[in-house]
Amino acid sequence: MPSDYSASGLAAGDSVRIVAARTTTTVSNAQERHGCSPTVTAALGRLLTGAALMGTFLKGRERITLQINGNGPVRALVAEVVAGGRVRGYPLHPRAELPLNALGKFDVAGVVGSGFLHVTRAFDTGMPYTSAVPLATGEIGEDLAQYFAHSEQVASVVGVGVLANPQGVVAAGGFLAHLLPGANEETIAILEENVRSLPHVSSLIREGVTPEEIVARIAGKLSARVTQFTPISFACTCHRERVTKVLIGLGPAELDQMANAENETEVTCDFCGQRYYFSPQEIRDLRAAASDSGADAAGT
Repeated sequence: MPSDYSASGLAAGDSVRIVAARTTTTVSNAQERHGCSPTVTAALGRLLTGAALMGTFLKGRERITLQINGNGPVRALVAEVVAGGRVRGYPLHPRAELPLNALGKFDVAGVVGSGFLHVTRAFDTGMPYTSAVPLATGEIGEDLAQYFAHSEQVASVVGVGVLANPQGVVAAGGFLAHLLPGANEETIAILEENVRSLPHVSSLIREGVTPEEIVARIAGKLSARVTQFTPISFACTCHRERVTKVLIGLGPAELDQMANAENETEVTCDFCGQRYYFSPQEIRDLRAAASDSGADAAGT
């Protein structure tokens, strides 16, 4: 079993779906790539974990993108998940920081501020669909639960957490419980009580509790059966060919300016921090290739 993974299961006569995940290594990878402050690490880690939980059942080229736009110091956070538990994400201002809140915890709500959560679902066929909801608290878990209630009309419980310090990420993970058709009032009451009595999810992960054990604890006497395991990792889809297409899309004038520069052109991927370098000669070659392609298209 990989270090990071999710376990999903059904409970209460298949009227409840529960997914739990450990994302410690994934969040640590994101923190290192972007040089995030502890509070931004907690915020981005929660969003990455939420994306991983939501992406458990994606197939093919489907993907889900979560974007938070707020008026707090970090301004924006983005997380994306594709099939196979591959997630990536970034904060707009990774070094933003605030003092601990009154409870002695990271002030994620403060660093995010008020604003909106945008959720985009892209499928193999058809146009992507985006919905937006106001941030409920800025704590991210509650905001995701509000999204499910208002945009998908699915009653849900979401818990995401990150334990971090200036040295790195100690533990990260989360859970998501959906009520499915057939869930009765007793089932809802039991599920809510089980979640209320559960220690914070990041504390469970730090203690070595596995995702499948978290699923069992949330279900309690509702008798969960785990049906699927999915590895989770930080994995970016950027590559040099894709960056080349982006440069060509800037147009001839911009390419000419880059080609006449004394230094290499540097392009950095927002999601993973990977840097790509193009010499002036390579830019000139791109300019020529784009011009030839345009001429060919005009002649057909």
